[in-house]
Amino acid sequence: MIIFSLLVIPVAYGQLSDRTGLKQVFTIETGGYSFPVEVVSNFNVEETIFSEEEKKLTLRVFSSLQDNIAEIQIPKNLINGNFTFFVNGTEVFPKVQTNDKISFIFMEFPGNGTNKIEIIGTTYLPEFSALAPIVLAGSLAGLLLLRRTSLF
Repeated sequence: MIIFSLLVIPVAYGQLSDRTGLKQVFTIETGGYSFPVEVVSNFNVEETIFSEEEKKLTLRVFSSLQDNIAEIQIPKNLINGNFTFFVNGTEVFPKVQTNDKISFIFMEFPGNGTNKIEIIGTTYLPEFSALAPIVLAGSLAGLLLLRRTSLF
């Protein structure tokens, strides 16, 4: 019994590793659509802010650890392109991998307490921008047809 308690108690009450993953999923609503952004990290994301004009996703985070790690999945339909990353105003260069649906970002940065992560893309809602000329042409054709039929 004593040997069992020596094995179990340190594991149950020991310090958590700085590599422990906390999974959080945030829904970013913009342009009439909802996009899930998934963050797996060893810190807590307290707030997410998205700016359409700046094509920027801001994460306000709190960490009790000095060495922070995060894996962030951002739908390519939300923001995409050449990313720029800042942590507390300093540019960082995380690893980025993409497929046809998401951008997968792996970043490490130091600093316990409150931190601000900014992820800036170069395109916003890219798959809908290809639809814009078609919608514009269809609207113009519809207006011309309507005008033509109303003249007679």
